[in-house]
Amino acid sequence: MVGNLLTPFQSNWRKLVTDELNLLIPGSATQGTIGTNVTAVERGTKQRHITVLTLSGVAATIGDTAALAGGALIYTLPAGRILVEAASMSVGLNLTTGTPTTDTPELGLGTTVGSGVNATLGDVDAACENILGPAVANNIAGTAEILTAAPGLIIEAAGDHTVYFNYADTWANVDNTAATLDGVVTLVWVEIPIT
Repeated sequence: MVGNLLTPFQSNWRKLVTDELNLLIPGSATQGTIGTNVTAVERGTKQRHITVLTLSGVAATIGDTAALAGGALIYTLPAGRILVEAASMSVGLNLTTGTPTTDTPELGLGTTVGSGVNATLGDVDAACENILGPAVANNIAGTAEILTAAPGLIIEAAGDHTVYFNYADTWANVDNTAATLDGVVTLVWVEIPIT
């Protein structure tokens, strides 16, 4: 350095370090789009992101004496090529009122929403659990199911960037089909530059 001036080498090095370590401030603007009753905290670098999603009363509708799959949109990743490196969940499905709460549905995270008269997410589509799952819930009384995986899922620019929390079961005879999802989902993802 000459006086207070940076040499060309120092200037280039400083720019490189700034670009690579340009950390997002925790709680800064969300990189993707969050779903209803979901909050997000983003951390990471310009390319590598850690998104922590808190689900609080996310609406879910379960079946009654029948097979049924469903899901809730919790996040939409930004446009472009994305690599989902890892995901974890600690989420409970809670029957809003009534009984029984002993059902043990299959849970998963995927780019396709669970739907239709299906007892498992795999019966709907493999993309219902291509990020995380399947996991078997302990009950529908809100006990969190904890699961972590490293899917290595590449989402092409034209692919589905949606992240659904999905569930499926052959449900018991319940008093009420209204339920909620509560807990935390963490996504570790990378933006893949298109050259």
